[in-house]
Amino acid sequence: MKTLLYITVSCYGLSFVFLLLQGLRGRLQEDPLRGPSGLLLGAGFILHTVALIARTASTGHAPMASIYETLLFYSWAITLVSLIVRARYSESATGLITTPMAVAALVFAFFNEVPGKTLTLILRTIWFEIHVTSSFASYALFTLAFSAALTYLIKKHLLKGGSGPEFEAELRKYERISSRSIMWGFLFFSASMFAGAIWGYLAWGAYWMWEPKIVWSFIVWFYYAGAMHAFFVGKWRGTGLSIATVIGIFIVLFTYLGVGLLMKSSHSF
Repeated sequence: MKTLLYITVSCYGLSFVFLLLQGLRGRLQEDPLRGPSGLLLGAGFILHTVALIARTASTGHAPMASIYETLLFYSWAITLVSLIVRARYSESATGLITTPMAVAALVFAFFNEVPGKTLTLILRTIWFEIHVTSSFASYALFTLAFSAALTYLIKKHLLKGGSGPEFEAELRKYERISSRSIMWGFLFFSASMFAGAIWGYLAWGAYWMWEPKIVWSFIVWFYYAGAMHAFFVGKWRGTGLSIATVIGIFIVLFTYLGVGLLMKSSHSF
């Protein structure tokens, strides 16, 4: 399995290098799936999937019982949504952000590797599996939203990429990717909160506890609920919503890694 993951990291890294070269040559929109960057990303994703299946087979449960396993799953989910965006929107530029984040998650996982083990009794419920799977699906979508929002800001304000109908259409595309990622991410995160409440009741006899992970999860939910409201109201679309989305990823990462590693909670790894 480790060999598969090392090859996966290499594929993702080379995919980023080729994508960066495409960007420097002004050819990011050419063959987003069939070019060398897309092929390497797809190959890495397949190997990554095989590695996760192998981990699941060896432990008897989905990869969600330690920070090592969740980092593997988070990286896989980021790559999945990146491939979907490449296919759906013929869009590669967001990969300049999502691919390094997928690589970083894998590298961080290597430094936190632990042997596989069976789930403890309180984790042996479908509600826990739904809770974790939905959480990391939402984290990956919020990461994609961040990448699209940051790309929007860079093109509009830092690079001052141009004007006219084509430039405006390109900006609207990034705004659309970001807003739809937030909406889907919010849906999955809401499902995670619901499943987590039921799991919490089964494990500790309470749907809610005043402890860091749960409080910060509610902050994430409330923050992206506000972002969705801003989008539908319309006043914060464009630059304002993009800035809020960029800020949001830091709240997400702190909730995922910061709370789990720095604070004692029911979710401590």
